[in-house]
Amino acid sequence: MVPAMSGPSARSSAVFYRNPGGSLPVIVRGAGYELWDETGHRLIDLASGISTTASIGQGRTRVARAMAEQAERLAFIHNSWVTNDRQEELAVRYAALSPPGVEKVMFSSGGSEANELSLRIVRQYYLARDEPNRSKVLSLAPSYHGATAGALSVTGRKDITGDYAPYLFEIGSIPPPATYRGPFRDFEPEEAAASAARFLVDAIEAEGPEAVAAFIAEPISPSAGMVVPDPSYWQEVRRICDHYGILLVADEIVSGAGRCGTFLALDQFGVTADLSNLGKGLTGGYAPLAATLVHRKVADTIEAAGRGVSAVHTYSGNPISCAVGSVVLDIIEEENLFDRAKAMGEVAREILDTQLADAPMVGEVRGRGLLIGIEYVRSRESREPLPAEADLPRLLWDGMWRRGFLLRTLRHSGILVGDCTNFVPALTIDADAIEAAVAALRETLFEVAAEL
Repeated sequence: MVPAMSGPSARSSAVFYRNPGGSLPVIVRGAGYELWDETGHRLIDLASGISTTASIGQGRTRVARAMAEQAERLAFIHNSWVTNDRQEELAVRYAALSPPGVEKVMFSSGGSEANELSLRIVRQYYLARDEPNRSKVLSLAPSYHGATAGALSVTGRKDITGDYAPYLFEIGSIPPPATYRGPFRDFEPEEAAASAARFLVDAIEAEGPEAVAAFIAEPISPSAGMVVPDPSYWQEVRRICDHYGILLVADEIVSGAGRCGTFLALDQFGVTADLSNLGKGLTGGYAPLAATLVHRKVADTIEAAGRGVSAVHTYSGNPISCAVGSVVLDIIEEENLFDRAKAMGEVAREILDTQLADAPMVGEVRGRGLLIGIEYVRSRESREPLPAEADLPRLLWDGMWRRGFLLRTLRHSGILVGDCTNFVPALTIDADAIEAAVAALRETLFEVAAEL
């Protein structure tokens, strides 16, 4: 799905790529939301480093300086028997940004680790409550929660998990409140929310309420095509979890850290999760860092029973990563990037809706803040996805690359979501860059439609 490298072929590389037989362009420099490859080709990055991570832009001297200063002062200490000042300081700041009742933070290196760590915290919570039979986890399908075995187990995408099924534990899955196609097609938002929430009740009853430990879900999921449910969905999910004594785990790896316009996306729905996992944008891509936010009721229960979570990764609370997280948070606050994400998201939605209204293959644009999805269809009337052999993600990547933009489109093989572009630029992007990007996408879509 990427253009061939202009330099040495992938086969001469010592890197074992995700697609070993493929070839990849080499990016050598970044500044703000711009990138350059080894040939000098300039790109405007509309994907925040492809993974929604480079949220404050590349090349921040202030961040590099903070990394260097911390490396000279204290580079590493394992937090099993001691702590460090950077971890303590950053935990206080994240807790202060969290909803009331969320008072503890546990660090890890990335989103997969954070989601898996939250599952271990869930387990300790129920052991502390003397409910060892509560072990079943429910999730949405489609969804994505990471690449480690535990996080992959709760991922609701068979196209990703299928090969690794022998290594994974079984979960229960339910459909998200998507209304574009699937069981809730053409439902009104509130009706879809109520119907989708009833699937959660049915799943809990089917498993046996005494066996279910947690429901893990992304508030707004790229795997579900950036569906933004009616607020009543998450409010009803919260009520159901409370009714059955189940923990709600929010995977905010993508949607959190300001990308949707608030620290947590669930803040906008008036809901507080028992555990919330953050990653990616926390450090803007400058260092690996993720955080699990823990509600007081969970932390206090585990502490009162004399239990703990000892199986934590080596770089949990790493002082360099936490120092980076702190200075990135300074930048976010000083530059009002949460508010900017909301404002630029509204600008982007308006431009996309206007400029792509008559563009071929565009089915729907949806999202919140600068977390926007553009879904493509064979026909707007039928909403039928394009066939896999059309290879739309590659064609769009190639066309946008030639025009000087890095934009990622994903192929989904499920019935709910087809090909979907993730429009997720840095929170620092401006209206002119968005305008130019959408114009290039429109031109590319007409070009690709003619080819197809």
